[in-house]
Amino acid sequence: MKRLFLLFCFLAGCHLGPRYEAPDPVVPEEWKSSPATASDVQFDNWWDIFEDEELACLEKQVIENNPTLYIALEKVAEARAVAGVAKSTLYPQVYATPSFNNVDELIKLYGVPQSFTPKLKTLTRVQEQSYQLPIAMTYEVDLWCKYRGTYNAAAIYAQAQDEAVKATMLTLSTELASHYFNLRTLDMQIDLLKQVLQLRKETLSLVHSRYESGLVSYLDYLSSEKALADTDAEYQESVRQRALFENSIAALLGTVASEFHLEPSPLWKEPPVIPSGLPSDLLIRRPDLAQAERNMASFHEWIGVAYATYFPGITLTSHLGYSSPELSRFLTWTGRLWQLGVDIAQVIFNAGRNRSYVEAAFARFNEAKGSYEQAMLGAFQEVEDALNYIEQYALQSTDLQNAYRSSQDFFSLSQLRYTKGLVNHLDTLSAQRAALDAKRSWMNALGRRYQASVQLIKALGGGWQSCSPQTSK
Repeated sequence: MKRLFLLFCFLAGCHLGPRYEAPDPVVPEEWKSSPATASDVQFDNWWDIFEDEELACLEKQVIENNPTLYIALEKVAEARAVAGVAKSTLYPQVYATPSFNNVDELIKLYGVPQSFTPKLKTLTRVQEQSYQLPIAMTYEVDLWCKYRGTYNAAAIYAQAQDEAVKATMLTLSTELASHYFNLRTLDMQIDLLKQVLQLRKETLSLVHSRYESGLVSYLDYLSSEKALADTDAEYQESVRQRALFENSIAALLGTVASEFHLEPSPLWKEPPVIPSGLPSDLLIRRPDLAQAERNMASFHEWIGVAYATYFPGITLTSHLGYSSPELSRFLTWTGRLWQLGVDIAQVIFNAGRNRSYVEAAFARFNEAKGSYEQAMLGAFQEVEDALNYIEQYALQSTDLQNAYRSSQDFFSLSQLRYTKGLVNHLDTLSAQRAALDAKRSWMNALGRRYQASVQLIKALGGGWQSCSPQTSK
């Protein structure tokens, strides 16, 4: 008996199929693009590196109110509930089935000699009553870890859904930051265009007065009028684009767009500095990669479950309770009922169904493995792209800032030459247009640097602690 018990314990711990080995991805020792200053890495509240209180407030509202995040959380609750259902199969199932039956029927008796029972008719009516209160238990012995594997697969899938929530939070928070910095970039341009509009109105008034006095030609007046109209059209377009980004932010916050408004606040700060000692293995912590790995582990558990279909199932059954044809003897020791049973079921032929189960399980696992590897390669590409954007946009921003200063000096000289009558008004307007375009290009480059920083944060799955950004106008 002792040996039989030890054998039972050994078989109960068996695990069919190959053992799961967590992937160990090969990561590069360093990135191709090298940032400037080393800092510590942080993954919680990554938006604090931008030192923008309004952005931090909006990020908290996204986490609290976004409907997409609610959906992700409900999927976690569903996955955990499904795991709970799977876990219940590891334990005996106990249930009560009380019943009362009253049967009154006509039966025919065969082979009963009339000489011995002259009063018993061949056709007679029989009435029978039955009172039962059994408590039944069924338990399938999980020798081959079929139910244990099912529960493990469900529990690991619930872990994958936990990571999916984190991935959703990261996607929503970075999307909000992207819209926010686009909006603040437009605030810069709108502020600039307001100043240019005022200048163009004053210039038009001055040129009109000089035209009335016969000091300039009508062509100069028309040129000033056209410049004012063009600038006003650019201003209206920037206002339109800002409204679209504002509406997008409202949707992310779970707020009605018509009831949401952000006051203008031009973006003048330099984006945060990227740490030079950024470890390349950080992106392994990305929630979407963790989710892909957990999905792969979950599908691996189903391989063992599929292998278990080759082996017999052993089910233990028992009944304990009361059964009596008379109510007076019901629920008494005389009316006790008990039953013990063992059922063994082994598939002999099912046309290759078990083999197909195993092949399908391996196919799903390999598919999940391929998705994980593809996601890992995509993550490395996203980080490299973001680092390259940050580096190149920083160089571009410096060049555009120098170009703006040169074009502004050229415009000032052109204005001075125009007042002295050395150049015509068209040359002055052309120089002013060049200065305006150069400054707007520099503003766009600053906005792209912020977008690249957000892109890097999303690629890494979090942010970093950085030096305070410098302010430049």
